[in-house]
Amino acid sequence: MGEIKLLDCTLRDGGYINNWKFGKETITGILDRLSMAEIDLIECGFITEKTVNDNYSLFADADSVNEYIKQPSAKSMYVAMIAIGEKEINPELICNASDTIIDGIRITFHPDEIKKAFEWANILKKKGYKVFVQPVGSANYDDELILDILKKVNQLKPFAFYIVDTLGAMSENDMMHMLHIIDRNLDENVKLGYHSHNNLQLAFANAKRMMEFGTNRDVIIDCSVYGMGRGAGNLCTELMVDYMKKRYNKKYDAVPILEIVDNYLLPIYMQRKWGYSIEYFLASSLDCHPNYVSFLMDKQNIPVRVIRNMLEQIPKEKRLRYDAKTISDIYNKYQNNYVDDKEEIARLRSEFKGKEVLIIGSGKSVKTKSEKIQKYIEKNKPKVISINFVPSLKTDMVFIANQKRFEMIRESLDMKNVICTSNIKGDLSDGHVVNYSALLNSGNIVSDSSGMMLLKLLKRLKVLKVAVAGMDGFKKNYLDNYCEKRFLHEEDNATLREKNREMREQFKLIKKEISVEFITPSKYCDK
Repeated sequence: MGEIKLLDCTLRDGGYINNWKFGKETITGILDRLSMAEIDLIECGFITEKTVNDNYSLFADADSVNEYIKQPSAKSMYVAMIAIGEKEINPELICNASDTIIDGIRITFHPDEIKKAFEWANILKKKGYKVFVQPVGSANYDDELILDILKKVNQLKPFAFYIVDTLGAMSENDMMHMLHIIDRNLDENVKLGYHSHNNLQLAFANAKRMMEFGTNRDVIIDCSVYGMGRGAGNLCTELMVDYMKKRYNKKYDAVPILEIVDNYLLPIYMQRKWGYSIEYFLASSLDCHPNYVSFLMDKQNIPVRVIRNMLEQIPKEKRLRYDAKTISDIYNKYQNNYVDDKEEIARLRSEFKGKEVLIIGSGKSVKTKSEKIQKYIEKNKPKVISINFVPSLKTDMVFIANQKRFEMIRESLDMKNVICTSNIKGDLSDGHVVNYSALLNSGNIVSDSSGMMLLKLLKRLKVLKVAVAGMDGFKKNYLDNYCEKRFLHEEDNATLREKNREMREQFKLIKKEISVEFITPSKYCDK
């Protein structure tokens, strides 16, 4: 058995969580403590043309890393990554290895980038770098393609060749099959690496299996502190340090790793969590990029069975790399069930003629300000419409544009008093059905916000005055965002801020044509 080494990729893979904006002090602190822990290989970040400033673990050149490492450890090797097609930089533009603390460069690529990858790898090797060859989504490569890549690897003779489980979907059988092929056909002097994601909670199990494989070559296991990384995150450095100390009598120091968690990562985690989730399980089970699932889950308007069906419609050749247009087209096709609603609009227009309308959203203020809302109803006698739920307050109608909510509340609905958009699937024969696409708005995130769609419908109905309750805006603490626990949905703060911003903009537009009064506190009010 060769030697087993750990590579920490927190500052690189973990950067997908916070857009690599760790802050210079944090980057320096993490690198320092990884050295103190005596981690074998430390990945500092990306070398890329897409740099910002020195607060990011994105470096314009390999020698840019030098200012972050004041006392390089003789026991650690420092590496960085060039990702073809994502955060790339032509290696002709970077310095020679003799000018930087960076010893090795990891180069990642997709099947259609193989030729370019090996051309660049040769350039890097000539510049004196230890080169790591890493095919993205290795589990999706058939045996023939792997063997073809290995021929090129053996000609190049890089430092290491990697199995990369990008989608966290690799089973033990997949792992063993690939290990046998690679170990039999890879030059004996090339190290074998494993980079995992934890979508199916298999990262640690697969890492152990690889370490027990019995190859004579050195093995490198990637991990990140607290599992920080893209998707469901990575194999945990602290977990591997503890295991390696107990199983292989390695001399790693766990304390600096725990200090990284305590001092630097927990504040980030509180802002934007990572780790196992249904989204990432779905992504891995269907061998597709997790951003596809996130796009659909963030809509909060379609049941999980429909999400799975949409994911199955993604062409196999587009599953590994996220394509926003592809998933948008699939989503829009599902939603855009066109109906000719001219007669329905005419009927509703007659029903609403001369009426003031009170819209009730599902924000928490519906409970906390219920008495105020009730007094408003008694005094003004408006036509009351709730959005995607049935409140305890008496309503005249329920507006539904959200399939997931429709299925939650279907049994409590009197369909004669329901207005549905045409994307809703189910028995709508007794309800009012209006065209979904006609009510979409210009916002990027909130284009199909049910509240804004209802306001647009009221505009079509020529309603002139609207009061609003329970459209509170999104708060950092997701527990404060809805009046019913079953509606809760956790999102990162950046997304919530953008939703609030877009909603405010949409309200500004609607107020040009309709008088809008908020009777409960809202982040969408003009300040």
